[in-house]
Amino acid sequence: MKKIVMTLFTTTLLMFVFFAGSSEAFAMTSKGAINFQTDANTYSKRATSIVVTGTMPKKYSKLNNGVTVFLVNKKGETVKSIASDRGNIRSFRVSFSTRNIPAGKYDVHVATTWGTRTLVGELKHYITVQH
Repeated sequence: MKKIVMTLFTTTLLMFVFFAGSSEAFAMTSKGAINFQTDANTYSKRATSIVVTGTMPKKYSKLNNGVTVFLVNKKGETVKSIASDRGNIRSFRVSFSTRNIPAGKYDVHVATTWGTRTLVGELKHYITVQH
């Protein structure tokens, strides 16, 4: 019985060390009219950027005016934004430098205009920046 308990304890400890030390993080997905994701859900001190990639709905991709990606803190204030003025895009990729971003929880919003309509997507959950 003692061997089984020790084996289970050792296995659990090894699994914890393996996953806790992993530099891979799960990507954070979005909800709304624009589908996008971030490259991770937690950014440690070693992280240099927050990468946002996504695709436009097919029927809007030919007539849009590019996208604007906003990094928004929990208070609803825009911390950084990047505008991609390339029109008629189907997919996009932007990168925010984590330099000068205070530690905390953030949301990412992506917006585009199509005629008089504004399409918006946002993350399902906050991302975390640690410093």
